[in-house]
Amino acid sequence: MTRLGIIGLGDMGGAIAEGVLTGQWDDEVTVVGYDVSEAAMERFTELGGTPAASVGELARQVDLVAVVVIDDAQVRQVCQGDDGAIAGAAESGALVAIHSTVLPATVIELAAEAADAGVALIDAPVTGGTPSAQNRDLVVFCGGDAAHTERGRPHFERYGGMVLNVGPLGAAQKAKVARNLITYVEFAVAYEAIALAAAADVDLGAFAEIVTYSDRNIGAHVGVFNRPPTYPPPALGGSFTRIAHKDLGGALALAEELGVELPITALVDQRIDVAFGE
Repeated sequence: MTRLGIIGLGDMGGAIAEGVLTGQWDDEVTVVGYDVSEAAMERFTELGGTPAASVGELARQVDLVAVVVIDDAQVRQVCQGDDGAIAGAAESGALVAIHSTVLPATVIELAAEAADAGVALIDAPVTGGTPSAQNRDLVVFCGGDAAHTERGRPHFERYGGMVLNVGPLGAAQKAKVARNLITYVEFAVAYEAIALAAAADVDLGAFAEIVTYSDRNIGAHVGVFNRPPTYPPPALGGSFTRIAHKDLGGALALAEELGVELPITALVDQRIDVAFGE
């Protein structure tokens, strides 16, 4: 029997709960949840989850406490205190996994506090978004004792398609912010591209089709991460930077003509030599 506790039933925590509760399992799975939102608790209960009256009560009933709240302050709030997750886990022997994206120092401090109470706590951020959570296909990457990762693996695999240890305590949080950097920068520059295309009277529906079709083979993720990445990046040859400057320069020239501001594109034009290892 698996006893999983989820603290925070918002977008991600709620999706994790939904994925586990609607999955088909060979053994019995109990999911205990807690959220300050009554609406979130109602949705969770309707899915078949077991509501807890407090985080401490939750942690006293489960084998894994998954913390899926928003920020450092909330992580501290739910983990610390006489009725917090650490105190509850000290009674049940549960492993505490911080799925929230927080500062490495926060996890390290809480892990030390947990260890004093005889509780194992690891950083275990997730990536893949709510669709992956609902489909039980998140990536769960852990920082800390590899034995703790293996201890959590049977639970993580209820909602994660990939579970791996990336280094010592705090390493997973560092990996998460680096991974998120790609997402936010891509969003920002994608909207610069859309702004330029719109100003140039390009059909945006057709533009979207072009990008989604072509990028399945030539997108940055394919070009960089489908082979072992290295740093500093390997020099790819002068033709790469010449072509990059030509293309970026064309975009900047068109933007100037149309009165569109492309600050990220301009910065990339200044730094693209470094990106290509030149």
